[in-house]
Amino acid sequence: MTNIPALVPTAVIEPSEDEIATMIAEEAQFGAAPEVRAAAARLLEVGFTVRETARRLDLRASTVWRWAQDPGLQSAIASGHTRRRAILGQRLESAAETALDALIDVVSDPDVTPRDRVKAAEAVLDRCGITPEVANAAGTAAVTVDIDFDERLARIVAAGTVSTP
Repeated sequence: MTNIPALVPTAVIEPSEDEIATMIAEEAQFGAAPEVRAAAARLLEVGFTVRETARRLDLRASTVWRWAQDPGLQSAIASGHTRRRAILGQRLESAAETALDALIDVVSDPDVTPRDRVKAAEAVLDRCGITPEVANAAGTAAVTVDIDFDERLARIVAAGTVSTP
C-alpha cells in the first residue's frame, strides 16, 4: 500500500490572543445589536456575499458567518444567491449580444478577408444552433460544409475584384 499525502493540512493555526480578544469584543458589541444584524440580512438578501457584507459593515467575516447559521439569515443568503445569479445572467446576455454584434460586423465588413468573414458566419450559425449535428438530431437534412469552401470563396471574391485593363 502506498502512502498518499494528505490533501488537507493537518496543522491548524491557532488565532493569536489579540485576534481572539477582537472577535470577542466584536461579538459583544454587535451580537446584541439587532440593527447591525438586520443591515447584514438586507445586504445578504440583495446579493452581497458574506465577506463583502462583513467588509461593508466593518465586521469580521467570521462574525457574519456565525450569524449566517440563523435561519433568517440563511434565507437572506439564499435570496441573495438567486439575485446574484439573475444579475450575472443578465450581464452574460448583454455580453452575448455585444459578441454577436461584433461577429455580424465582421460578416458584413467588405474590408475583412473572405476567410475571416466565413469563419465569423460559421460562428454565428453555430451559435444559432444551425449546425450539422443539431440538424441531424432534429431529423432534418444535414448541412455539409466543404472544407475548402472558404478558400474557393476567397478566390471567387478575389477574381471579382481584379480589374482588367
